[in-house]
Amino acid sequence: MTEVMPQFIQVKLDRAKKETTEEVTEEVTEEVTEEVTEEVTKETTEKVTRDYLLNILNTTNLTLDGAMDLLGIPEADRPMYKDLLKKK
Repeated sequence: MTEVMPQFIQVKLDRAKKETTEEVTEEVTEEVTEEVTEEVTKETTEKVTRDYLLNILNTTNLTLDGAMDLLGIPEADRPMYKDLLKKK
């Protein structure tokens, strides 16, 4: 009986470690996935909006501010889009 008890305890410890590792891995994976998704969404939104601005500017007589008004770009975001257009 004394030989079985340490083995039983070791099995329980191993199982607890495995379950804990799986839980932590799942949590970290979810957090990283969420962060990456947010970043990709932000970059995609910025690229699409930049492309819309370029299209509006190339096909109308609107100023950059007029194009941004048309798209409803908030004042706080406008400097970022102006910088993005300068890089293009």
